[in-house]
Amino acid sequence: MFKFNRYLTKMIVFTIGVSTLPIILLGLFFYTRTSGTIQEKVNEGNILILEQTRLRVEQVLVTLDLQIARLSDSTLVMEVLDNGIIPSQFILVRNILTSMSQVQTFDVGVQDIHLINLKKNWILNSGGLNKLSDSESSQISGYLNINNDKFWIAGQERLLHNDSSAAEPSLTINLVKKIPAFSENPDGMFIVEIPSKQLRSYLSNNNTLGEVIILDESYHVLATQNETMQMEGESLNTLIARLRKSEEPSGLYEAQYGDKQVGVAFQRSSFNGWVYISVIPIEQIRFESRRTGWIILATCIIMLFIAVILSLTGSQRMYAPIQRLYQSLIANQDKERKRIDEFHTINEGFTRMRNVQVQMADQIKNHIRQLEEYYVLKLVRGDMKSSEINEKLGHLNIGLNKWKRMAVLTIQIDTLKGTRYSERDSELLLFAISNMVGDLIPQHNRLVPIVVQSSQVTLLFDDPKSTEEFRTYMYSIAKKVQDEVENYLSLRISIGISRSYGGLKDANRAYKEAMDAQKYRVLFGQRTILHIDDVQPVQNVTTEYPKELERQIFDAVKMADREKTRLLLDPFFEEISGQYQNYNDYQIAVTRFFVNLIRLLQDSGISHFELLGGDPPLMEQLYALASVEDVRNWFKFQIIEPMVCVYEQQRKTKYQTISQEVVQMIHDHYDTDISLESCSNLLNYHPSYIGKVLRQEMGISFSDYLMQYRLNRAKEMLEDTDMKISEIAGKLRYNNSQNFIRSFRRLVGMTPGTYRDEYIDKLCNGQKL
Repeated sequence: MFKFNRYLTKMIVFTIGVSTLPIILLGLFFYTRTSGTIQEKVNEGNILILEQTRLRVEQVLVTLDLQIARLSDSTLVMEVLDNGIIPSQFILVRNILTSMSQVQTFDVGVQDIHLINLKKNWILNSGGLNKLSDSESSQISGYLNINNDKFWIAGQERLLHNDSSAAEPSLTINLVKKIPAFSENPDGMFIVEIPSKQLRSYLSNNNTLGEVIILDESYHVLATQNETMQMEGESLNTLIARLRKSEEPSGLYEAQYGDKQVGVAFQRSSFNGWVYISVIPIEQIRFESRRTGWIILATCIIMLFIAVILSLTGSQRMYAPIQRLYQSLIANQDKERKRIDEFHTINEGFTRMRNVQVQMADQIKNHIRQLEEYYVLKLVRGDMKSSEINEKLGHLNIGLNKWKRMAVLTIQIDTLKGTRYSERDSELLLFAISNMVGDLIPQHNRLVPIVVQSSQVTLLFDDPKSTEEFRTYMYSIAKKVQDEVENYLSLRISIGISRSYGGLKDANRAYKEAMDAQKYRVLFGQRTILHIDDVQPVQNVTTEYPKELERQIFDAVKMADREKTRLLLDPFFEEISGQYQNYNDYQIAVTRFFVNLIRLLQDSGISHFELLGGDPPLMEQLYALASVEDVRNWFKFQIIEPMVCVYEQQRKTKYQTISQEVVQMIHDHYDTDISLESCSNLLNYHPSYIGKVLRQEMGISFSDYLMQYRLNRAKEMLEDTDMKISEIAGKLRYNNSQNFIRSFRRLVGMTPGTYRDEYIDKLCNGQKL
């Protein structure tokens, strides 16, 4: 029995060493590095969570700040602060309260909003219009002493509505905005109250290691991540004292927090000066390091065990083919032969096989040229199928994959008259030219030259950077062959060149083109080199992108017209799929449509990431689609439908704003010659568009609403004043009192005089309107 165990043992030892040594080294490396890097990674994660918390809180506060700034600059607020409020101005008060309630309903947890008139000494809030109390005036005076026109301040109770029934005071954060800004003597101010518990809802709840705390500019605690955390204490004061000494906008340090060593990350807000800190116990981080070390150790042990098992099994499996090969080589040998090393025996067997192969190759080599000529002849005649090309030419060791472009050169003798040759020498001359072509053109750039009827044919290959470069190369080869034939054989020849193609499957077509080019030598004379494009140029098919259909689709999207958009998509894709037969051209057209749609969406002020998402990227989704139908449906439902929803919402919001502005104009200028045209000029919209918006939003036309409002004002004048009917008619812009009386009677059912008399009678009888 042969001693295979020695080589098998070597294989086992080698594979175990190779597989286990890297595991041991990697385990030691990761164990030593883990302890030092886990704390750094945890700190980086803690800082990232802290920054995300700060940005989330500041995003809400900045939005609230912008809402209050916009409200303080509104004409309603300026009018109230300048002229005050009288009981009859209930509409003005209602509009202000509505504007304030819109800010209060913003998802920020606003408790109340107060508008204070410092000149008139009153306060307007959700409780109504009231005079300022002494305590409220004192508190507001304290705000006036602060130099900033806008600031955030915290207190243990609500500043302007102290609730004595409350069980315990709660921390409230106030946004104070003076009106007007940057004035030494402001006319009024807005005070927005936010409970501190609202800030806690914005703190990160996924920070399992640390605790997030928010401090104001004076380092007072505003909110903590954990509601049960102690708000004040000696330990927290120690951390705050360290912060007071630092002027850095952000940082990370270690400190003693009670009986624990903690890592503290902090960031100062440039928006309102608040300080955001995150506290994480160092011991917990080290515990994670130790636990990770044990995990790495256990993993290494398991991997070592698996590596040993795999090495034993793998070595035996790898040796099995060697054993079978050795047994097959010595099966027919003399059993009495002295047994030697198995690899030596295998080497001898392969040497014998190689010698036999060389002998066979020498025999086949003599027939290769004839076989190659036969295959080339079948190629140019079109007798070889595409599926047979790689199979049959592969036997000739021709590297078909090395070539990118292929063309055919055909050579014909112009004439034998005036030469030393006769017509019977023509075939021999063509074979001589074929041999010269084989010598002039490198073997890796051609197939074997052949003679077909009265022409010499050569299939030429190259890997050019461009089609024009390959064409230049073919011209240079043709010129060289032409010159050599004339020098050595004293013959004039003409050469035809086909267009370039991407593979041998087009060899027959290229051969016909080269032969067609040869026919034009009658017009150009002898000794010519003719390319098929020079005599039969290809007519390029021009395509046109359907710009008009694209414009109509975009108009329908902007008008939020779903039906029209869907009707236009089908002819759009039918046109581009019909014109662009080339896939690259079609893909460019679809990409152009996609880019234009995204540009349209961005012009509307909406981010396509927020609306359409980006996972996976939109371009990857588009290029992964397999058919025109899939592409059309993708555009219809994934891109255009969300865009239509955006434009539809924008139109609704725009309609509401326009109708509110028109109503306010009517209320402010009912006693002037106000008209739909004058309002449209001020709002910079067409009158018909304004009328359409009012009918959609309010269900009434401009003239009807103006008439109803003037009628209500006329009723108030008849009830509250002694103005004559003619004076009221003039104030309401009627041409004469008779028109006013007729209009009043048509709408109310009685004349203005009768209405005033009935109102006076009811007052005298103690009745209330």
